Amino acid sequence: MGLGARLFGTVALIAGGALVITAVIAAPALLRAARPMARETLRRGLRLYDRARAASAEFVEDVEDLVAEVQSELSHETAPSPPPAKHANEA
Repeated sequence: MGLGARLFGTVALIAGGALVITAVIAAPALLRAARPMARETLRRGLRLYDRARAASAEFVEDVEDLVAEVQSELSHETAPSPPPAKHANEA
């Protein structure tokens, strides 16, 4: 391993450590700054979720009504007709 590779490894290790330390120090300030945006994003997401859930429930209800109508129609179509009444003369 050459001197250049060892130097590069050392520089990369120091830069990585400095990046981690900077992130740890800056994280609280970044989180405080990002909190209003995160709250608004969550608020919008929850509203969208509620609307989607309501629309989904309405869709399921419509499909169930449609299925019930079709089943009712099918039961009336396939219901056996009553046998013809026999006359008193036929026996």
